[in-house]
Amino acid sequence: MLRVLIVALVLLVAAVVWRPRPAPIAPPAAATVLPSARALPAVALVDQAGQPFELSELEGNFALVFFGFTNCPDVCPLTLKVLADARAKIEAQAPEHVPHVLFVSVDPNRDTPEKIATYIRGFDPKFLGATAPEETLQPLLSTLGVAVEKHSHGGESYNVVHNSTIYVLGPDGKWIAVSSGPHSPTTIASDFLKIREGYHASPHAPNA
Repeated sequence: MLRVLIVALVLLVAAVVWRPRPAPIAPPAAATVLPSARALPAVALVDQAGQPFELSELEGNFALVFFGFTNCPDVCPLTLKVLADARAKIEAQAPEHVPHVLFVSVDPNRDTPEKIATYIRGFDPKFLGATAPEETLQPLLSTLGVAVEKHSHGGESYNVVHNSTIYVLGPDGKWIAVSSGPHSPTTIASDFLKIREGYHASPHAPNA
């Protein structure tokens, strides 16, 4: 009887040791996942409908956030077009995992909610838009490391210089990854799905 128990124990241990393990999740090709998620400051934004808006309203789903302005001649339209195409690719591959896309204007003096609404609608009617006075935006920009410079051309004429970085927020509203340009729709879509999978596989993820 003892021999039978020993044999059974050996077989049980062998089964545990040799149990197939899930394949490791491939890292994103271009995006960088933060070592730990970072909470973002609460900022009182105004959305494209002129209504109060906070980043907490994005919670429950992942979000891709991009900062720009509607008068931008190149970086903004190129990045928003890439985001629209990436979102379409994600929807085609995993329609249940499509993230929010939020455009935040860093030029509140010229970008009214109506102007933002018209602008983002040209890329994807499901895009979200928001802005806030410069002093209100600053804590959020500082936390994310968003670099914004304004070059005056005299009077009220000026140009805004910024980067094309895309920020990934988890469903808990925290900053979890970042992607710098140049951007590709295919890469952004693929990286997002890997980031999402890795997030849910993490033992520290809420409800993982």
